[in-house]
Amino acid sequence: MNAQHLPLIHQLLTDTEQINLPIWLGGGWAVDARLGHITREHEDIDLAVPAERMDEFIVLLQTYGAGAIEQTDYGFLVTVAGVLLDCEPCERGPDAYEIDGVPAGACPLAKEGVIDGVAVLCISWHAILWDYFYYLQEVPYADWPAKDKASYAVVRQAIGEAQVEAWHDLFRRSQ
Repeated sequence: MNAQHLPLIHQLLTDTEQINLPIWLGGGWAVDARLGHITREHEDIDLAVPAERMDEFIVLLQTYGAGAIEQTDYGFLVTVAGVLLDCEPCERGPDAYEIDGVPAGACPLAKEGVIDGVAVLCISWHAILWDYFYYLQEVPYADWPAKDKASYAVVRQAIGEAQVEAWHDLFRRSQ
């Protein structure tokens, strides 16, 4: 699946950069971007998009032949060129764009990741971990698919167990 994802990621990032519309890779692609290499096959592409420019982003996706938009409680899903995009809004903060329910700095304005040799915007380690922490609340770890367990292990190793546990404590206190 990554063979389909990489050209679409590059096209999205190039086209949105040309119109000064920042978008951030999220989920597994954010993990890979932060590590600078692809760790696994991906089923979808998670994106964070400025809420105030969501309509403009959707118009761009339609120029790619996007399918129907499926609204979710956190954003929307859409298929483009056979690839599922899982999109959520982020709001402009003083120093970065922010994702609701995630510590400040979720969507940094600096390109802090690399995909296929290209510098990219990606969500912060905090935001990546918060997704896992919410997931842990919803689904027992024992019931997670192997790919999710493997990605979570990669994140824990990259950040370090002590930092992950400190952030998990912060997450639990914020609930």
